[in-house]
Amino acid sequence: MKTAFLRYLCGVLLCLASSAWAQEGSVSGAVLQAPGQQPLEGVKVSAQSPVLPVPRGAVTDARGHFALTALPAGRYTLRFEKESFQSVIRTDVRVEAGQALALKVELVSVGTGAVSTAPAHAFSPLAPLAPPQRWESDGVAWMASARSGDIRDRAPPWVLPQESSPSPSVANSLMLAPGSKLLRDLDPRGFGVNPTIDTEEERISTYPLRVSTASYVLTKGYLARDTLPPEESVRVEDFVNSFDLGEPGELVGPFKLHVEGYPSPSRKGYHFVRVSLHSLEDFSDVGMQVEFDRRVVARYRLVGYEQTSATPEPLDDDAEPEAVPMKAGASVTAIYEVKLIGPGISFATARVLYEVGENTSWRRAYKYLPSSTLRSSSARAAPESRLAFVAAAFAEKLRGSHWTRSLDWARLHALWQDIGAPLTGRPDVVELGALIKKAGSLDQRKDREGSLSNLDPDASPVPGK
Repeated sequence: MKTAFLRYLCGVLLCLASSAWAQEGSVSGAVLQAPGQQPLEGVKVSAQSPVLPVPRGAVTDARGHFALTALPAGRYTLRFEKESFQSVIRTDVRVEAGQALALKVELVSVGTGAVSTAPAHAFSPLAPLAPPQRWESDGVAWMASARSGDIRDRAPPWVLPQESSPSPSVANSLMLAPGSKLLRDLDPRGFGVNPTIDTEEERISTYPLRVSTASYVLTKGYLARDTLPPEESVRVEDFVNSFDLGEPGELVGPFKLHVEGYPSPSRKGYHFVRVSLHSLEDFSDVGMQVEFDRRVVARYRLVGYEQTSATPEPLDDDAEPEAVPMKAGASVTAIYEVKLIGPGISFATARVLYEVGENTSWRRAYKYLPSSTLRSSSARAAPESRLAFVAAAFAEKLRGSHWTRSLDWARLHALWQDIGAPLTGRPDVVELGALIKKAGSLDQRKDREGSLSNLDPDASPVPGK
């Protein structure tokens, strides 16, 4: 009796397994280097599809082979990426039930200058970024819409105090980065510093692709007169974008995107991440959005890019929103701090919204930001990324940011020395080192929040201090 029942049970399970297998397929193949057709080991292969609850991944072996098995039938997007090679995306890959799909993929080294024949992204008409543009300026993300009242009425209690505006004589010496325009029209009001945001509350970060060197020039003028600049006049994005960080990166539509990060020297448990966008053409309007994967990133902070206009004026009925142009050859860099909570092939997705000329439809390009770009140490990162961190940390120190309390001036100067050759021999980088030393010698400010002994890198600033 028991034997008959067991046979019946095994038969049922076998039928169920066969039925499940019949609804699945597989994708396998080889990844080769072009030209030369040499197998590529260590290529990360990821598969995404509406039929998958989470992306699936594999890594090529010494023969360049990979295999993705037990894939539910459906349409997939496959991504092939390896450091120093242009990524390849295969869209609309159809996996049939009970069938094995074989692919051959070629990756081109970034150094060869060749262009992949596979589509790198999808373009389509698009309305303004969805969800609508948001800014991280007052403790939570909020919609960019007209509001009444001063920014001080909306800021959290721990933002930096407001101070006097910079002198007109210094303001007259401002300079713009190529292809950019002045931000905030030298609005001297302080907007505090951006908060750390939990991705469960808001996973999308948006920032404008227009910057100037204004704040950095102001700071140099103040330090030349042996005076620290007013805290609210310091803009992190202006400091970072005052330096040429090179033009490496992967093609993303008519742009190049470079992403790199490493463990933050100033905030334990977080990674510093640099996102640099380089334009290959002239555009009448450009916007940038980074969407973090909640399964990989627990929290993030956009460093700089605080509210660009404290009280936006409502537009007239016949008025048009101001465009944010970006000229060919222009580059814009943003800095993030991110806290990782789990492994993943990619930790975020970058989307670029752009418009060419007048009366044209919006287009967008996107790129998954691979976790492989997050290095294990700063020594493994490019010197340009280390320079970006030092420039950002310098600005944060000058503005008295809560998030750099654990980084003293001596340590910051040591990090400047660690940028390494050939950058530390470049005149503008040499000047940065001298400015850091000068600011450190002038800084007599007391810590508003007391002892650093129990500093929690996840905790918000203490209200009222």
